[in-house]
Amino acid sequence: MKKEKNPKQAYIPTIEEMQCWYEDDLRREALKSLECENNKKIDGQGSFFKAFRRFEERNEKIPLDSKESNAYYKKYKAYVEGERANKGKKIQEIENLIEYERFFLRFERRVNRETNNYSCYGSNSATRYRVDRIEGLEKELETILKSSPEAWEFYYKRQLISDIESQHQQRLVPVPYVVKAKQKVIDSLNSGVPVYIVGHLGSGKTQLATEAAMDFTIQNRIQSELEEKMENWFSDNPNATEEDAIKKFREFNEERKLHYRNILTNGTKEEIESLQPLFISGSHNLTYEDMFVEKTLSLEHSFSKRSYKDYLNMIIVDFYDWMDEHKEKLEQMTDEEQLHLKIQIWKSFSDLLVASNSTFGTTIKKIEREILIAVKEGRPVIVDELNTIAMQNLIALNDILQRHAGSTAYITGVGPVLIKPGFGFIGTGNLSTQMVNYEGTNELNPAFKSRFVTIEYNYVPQKITGSLEDQEFPEKNELFRIIIAHLADKNGNIHIPDSKRTLEELFRFSQLCRVTQNVFMGKWKDNEILKDSGMDEPELRESVLSIRNILHVLDNWNLGEEKDLSKALWDGFISSITYPDDQNYILSQAVRFGFFPTGEGWNIEIKGIGEATTTYDEIRTRPYHYVRPSIETLSCLDVVHLVFGKGPSRRVLTKGLKEIFEIDIDDSLRIDVKKYQKLDQQLSHLEHSKELLEYLEDNGGEK
Repeated sequence: MKKEKNPKQAYIPTIEEMQCWYEDDLRREALKSLECENNKKIDGQGSFFKAFRRFEERNEKIPLDSKESNAYYKKYKAYVEGERANKGKKIQEIENLIEYERFFLRFERRVNRETNNYSCYGSNSATRYRVDRIEGLEKELETILKSSPEAWEFYYKRQLISDIESQHQQRLVPVPYVVKAKQKVIDSLNSGVPVYIVGHLGSGKTQLATEAAMDFTIQNRIQSELEEKMENWFSDNPNATEEDAIKKFREFNEERKLHYRNILTNGTKEEIESLQPLFISGSHNLTYEDMFVEKTLSLEHSFSKRSYKDYLNMIIVDFYDWMDEHKEKLEQMTDEEQLHLKIQIWKSFSDLLVASNSTFGTTIKKIEREILIAVKEGRPVIVDELNTIAMQNLIALNDILQRHAGSTAYITGVGPVLIKPGFGFIGTGNLSTQMVNYEGTNELNPAFKSRFVTIEYNYVPQKITGSLEDQEFPEKNELFRIIIAHLADKNGNIHIPDSKRTLEELFRFSQLCRVTQNVFMGKWKDNEILKDSGMDEPELRESVLSIRNILHVLDNWNLGEEKDLSKALWDGFISSITYPDDQNYILSQAVRFGFFPTGEGWNIEIKGIGEATTTYDEIRTRPYHYVRPSIETLSCLDVVHLVFGKGPSRRVLTKGLKEIFEIDIDDSLRIDVKKYQKLDQQLSHLEHSKELLEYLEDNGGEK
């Protein structure tokens, strides 16, 4: 009897169709992971909570049948998952080689610095070899990412998860703008050059300084520990090859990085503090002593330091020591004379102890402050708001700022102090403009400022024209990427109402934020929309949608649970603006970007300059009522495509796909690869023809 074919198994899908099925499966897995997380949350809760916990009913649009019974799709899915794992290993191998070369480059440069008395790195043939190797490996990595969809997916999914973890740890999201600025700070500290970070409010200057200083400390510790470990390992294995060394390096390197990650998350207070930079908050009242050595008055002695038993033991020890020293003289006395003398000596010791420990006079005591401690211990120090400190006090830093680790700096009131390796100086300051002036800030003396590498660090990049769908280079929308990372769960999935509309709104929100940032910085001419419009020069004096305020709005919105984004924008930011002209301008821009639509009960009337602030009652035409749309799920891959673009696509059958389509499939279902490729080409041609016919039909048949 002839075996009947299963119609689902016999169906021959295109590559694009199988990829769509695969992405549907990922969305279903995202839903399952959400259910698992919900169930985990009840662990440790009481019986009342467990008994009466309820969930909303969800009408999912994700198809339940993902064609998993199709033989070709099964093979396709297995191939994609296997290829992603293989490419992931290859990427990690290249990254390990890059880290090994960088480790050796730092090793070479340290030896050069020590040989040249810490004066410079010093380029030589050995360092240039490592630099060229790193460049070659980075190109190799770039080639893999451009040629393989699975490699691209692995790499950028990992990047997305890193963004999310950084948000949860309250660190800066590692978008390119942040990474470049942080690396510039670390490179300067490694060169022994102090850094001055300037920028506008809410841009994250202090956070950048703190994270860069911690990364600088951790990198130096790991470098030192790896050098020692590799030397010890090679001493025990003198016949090992460099390939063996690279494998061992990976093991040691991963163990050390994990060690310091664990300290930052679960370490003791002392362990965490040892990695953190020392910190000074600058102000006009900050003196020289506040930075180096503080003189204080202290009580000289007091019985409160020890117990009475301790003091009694001290007297007994001293008394017996005295008797031993005068043993011969005591033996020459009568018993009565000995007793009388011993009583007098005991009383004298008691009186002396009381006198020396109960004088509550004050003495001047010197306490070392942050900069001196940092110099002596080899730690980074941050002086926040450096440009608020009086210039006559900052001049005391001159000698330290122009010296390198390993040399001696003169500190007034202390004398010469050796600068220990690991010391680094970072200052931060607000950047004033003609429109925005931060009270209490000063312009630094040019001679003093010349000792620093000055880094202007402001708001992350974001395109302010076009819609979400027509972005040619989505990876350049770094502010939108930060917003998405804040909304995603720990697995990289997003669950939001009416995903298409909501994502478009979030993108417009990121554009609105960037416009306010441009205007606040006085860079409104960078705004392609306002540049040649003939409008009066806009300005914001006090308010801006900085990262801090953006997160307030997103938390207020809470994934659209109780309100839409317009209401959250009002509640989380605009309603709290107290300067009327700032509020009026930001409201007008919000309307321009599609927020507060009149059809949903909003009525924004633009006020003139100098008018009063706007209240909620003024802009609502009816009571606010929100109907939440159905919640939709985006998988981690959807989010990766949203943030980083589509990546390389698979237009033809790879060698691996050809092989799996030719084996392990029932003879009745097997198809010749050339025939499959021809069929796939014909289907693609038909799809393009269909699109062309629809276009002509929509345009009345006109060409």
